This record gives sequence, C-alpha cells and structure tokens, in this order.
Amino acid sequence: MKKKDTIFALASGPGKAAINIIRISGPSSIKIINSLSASKIQKQREAKLTKIFSGSGELIDQTITTIYKKPKSYTGEDMVEISTHGGNAVVKKLFEELKKRSMLRLAKPGEFTRRAFENNKLELTQVEAIADIVNSETEMQRKQAISHLSGFFFAKSKKIFNNLKKTLANIEAVIDFADEELPENLYKEIQEQIENNIKETNSLISTANIGKSIRNGFIVVILGKPNTGKSSFINYISGKDISIVTNIPGTTRDLLESFLDINGLPIRFIDTAGIRSVHKKLSKLNEVEKIGIELAFKAAEEADLNLVFVEKKSDIVLFKNFKNTIFVKSKQDLRKSKFINGNFYNISSKTGFGVDRLLKIINKKISPKTLKEEGYISRERHLRCIKKVNMQLKNAKNDKNIDLIAEDIRISIKELGNLFGNVDIEDILDIIFSDFCIGK
Repeated sequence: MKKKDTIFALASGPGKAAINIIRISGPSSIKIINSLSASKIQKQREAKLTKIFSGSGELIDQTITTIYKKPKSYTGEDMVEISTHGGNAVVKKLFEELKKRSMLRLAKPGEFTRRAFENNKLELTQVEAIADIVNSETEMQRKQAISHLSGFFFAKSKKIFNNLKKTLANIEAVIDFADEELPENLYKEIQEQIENNIKETNSLISTANIGKSIRNGFIVVILGKPNTGKSSFINYISGKDISIVTNIPGTTRDLLESFLDINGLPIRFIDTAGIRSVHKKLSKLNEVEKIGIELAFKAAEEADLNLVFVEKKSDIVLFKNFKNTIFVKSKQDLRKSKFINGNFYNISSKTGFGVDRLLKIINKKISPKTLKEEGYISRERHLRCIKKVNMQLKNAKNDKNIDLIAEDIRISIKELGNLFGNVDIEDILDIIFSDFCIGK
C-alpha cells in the first residue's frame, strides 16, 4: 500500500438520504478540493458553504465542506469531508470528477482507520473497537465497543506493561550488580511485583467469557425430542420461517440460527435436531440424522443456556444431565389447561402465549450480573495474549534462577507489545479491516 496516496470514499451509507459525506485523505486532499471549488478553502475545521464544479465548469452541487490539516485529523493526514445533498446521482457525478485526478484513488475497506493507526492517532485495540462499533447490533455491544474505544482495556493492559518494565529493571539491577550491596528488600519486591501482575492478568482473563459473549452473542440452544415445538418457537421469535415445521419427526437435521436483541442483550438462538435418545446410542438412526443429533449435543455443551422442549414431566429426567437448562412445554393452544406445574414454562408459538415471559426469563438468566466493570476482554486475540503473559509470569514466580526470571518477564513484555501493535502486524490488520466498510 502506498502511504503517500491520496484516497477518497463515500463515508455515509449508500442510497437516498438528506446528505451524503465524501471523505478525502492524503497530501493532495486540500489541493484537490480547491481545484473543484469556486472559492478556496484554507481555514481548518470551518464548515464552509461551497459550490463544487466539474472540470468543464458544470455545477455539480452546493455542499458543506470542511478541511482538517495534519496532524489534527482522524487519519493524521490532511483530510477533507464534503457533505453533498443526498441522492446517488450527485455522488456518482462527483466520483467521476475525483477519479480523473491521477493522484487520487478509491480507498480500500478500513483504509482511513488504518492510516489513523499508522500515524499513531489510534492504538490497535482502539482500531478493533471501531470495527466492533461498526458491526454492533445491540446496546450492550455498543457499550462494550465504546468502552474499548475509550481505552479502558488498553489502560488496564498498559498498566501491566509498565509494571513489568519496572520489574525487569529491578531484576536487571540484581543481575548487573550481583557483587555489590543491593537493598535487602529488592528480591522480595520483585516477587511481589510478579504476584501482583499475575493477579491483574487473572482479573482480565476472568472477563473473557462475558466480553466475548457480548461481542459475538450469548448462545441459547433449543433442544428436545422431535415434534415438541422447537422449530415453531424459533420461527415465531424470528418473525420468519427459518426452520421447517411438519408432523414428520427429524425434519431439522442441521443447526439453524436466529439472532435477537432482547433488551440490549445479543442472543443467538440455535435450533437443533430432535433428540430421540439422550444416551448417544444413535446407531439405529440414518447417517444424516445421526450427524444432526451429534451437532446438537456439541452445541448444548458450549451453550450459555439450553432451552429444552418437553412433552411430559418424565422428559425432564431424560435431559437432566444438560447444563443450564430451562424446560419448556409448547403447544398450549392445543391443551385445555392454560397453566401447568412449575417444572415447565408453558408457551404457544401459534398464539404467542407465554413467549414474552419466557424471553424475559432467558434474558435474566444469561445477562451478566454486572456491567459496571470497564475493559472486558472481547476478542480471542486479546485472550491468547493475556493468557501467554499470565503463563510466563507464573513461570517467573516458580523459577529460582534470576536469569530465567528475567527472560520470562521479557517474553511477557513482548507479548503485551503484540497486543498494542508494537511489532509487525500486517496479518492482524488485514483480519481487522476485513470487518470494515469502505469510507471508515
């Protein structure tokens, strides 16, 4: 990628709107906008009413244009934002003019944010947070992404990083001045510093399950025997037919997923194959159904909550070994009694009876007890890094040789450097920016 290129893209969404925003960034940004404008724009961060013309002198649109001079811009480069009237024709015409400039090219997905990172306007965990904000679908996902963008996770990690550098300085003092008299409490202080950093990394690791579930969605797996109303339920809460519903047992063979926002909580409901036997003695079933049931068992083991659909009280015993279960009896509309005993939640996916109450119970059971703590680990990359640091620190705690302890601390510092983007991270950046839209 040529860092000296000037790039442009539509920063607002496609389609009709009140306004469209076109962003330009790079060394030629201000020169280009002044070549298109009737009046020269020089004053930084001043939104100016400007007429934009084509090379032939045709008026394209009357816009509000703002320039940002480096380094005081999102990308750290000279940058321009042009707010045009909404409509595809205006954007198309202006793009045609911009493409005629040889020093200008269309931006790649996430390239504006990538330049912000390369110009030290953002650190790597904040770049990842921006990707999460762009892709957030629920209030809880938004809050967590904003927390990361605000630097709460970065601050916690950076604190550990700085503490480790102090610890390494003390260790190197012991090594370098082994023959000289050193403070008596220095060895004790080193051990205390290592122990404190182990506690800090343990605290971060403990947030990973909640953080990743908020980012990716909490998993609720729908289990039960065939024809107990599982597929009808997922169709009802989804508002569309995503699962086949018939009287023929075993019509659901694969895992079918529906994403819901329940009071800001991201939940992935997964419909599974009907389980005829909970003892995994599946040899009598055909191969396709057998695979479907095996997938159901695996999904149930990984779920945050299992929603087990039953026909009668004795079915509870059959599914008692599944963790985190709620038992549901569907098809209330076909029964005379509207209420049954407390072992089940009584619903109807045809009339909607009891469904809202069930969703509230699900929300309550899987919602984190507290969301006040800032800086949850939400990405697998972060978790791997902190776990490696934690492992090295535990090695350092158990090592008796001061040189080995020093090496453990050096490796820990390097791992945290990877977290912040202090090494060659082209592959990491490519993965992150695959989540971005053009213009961000």
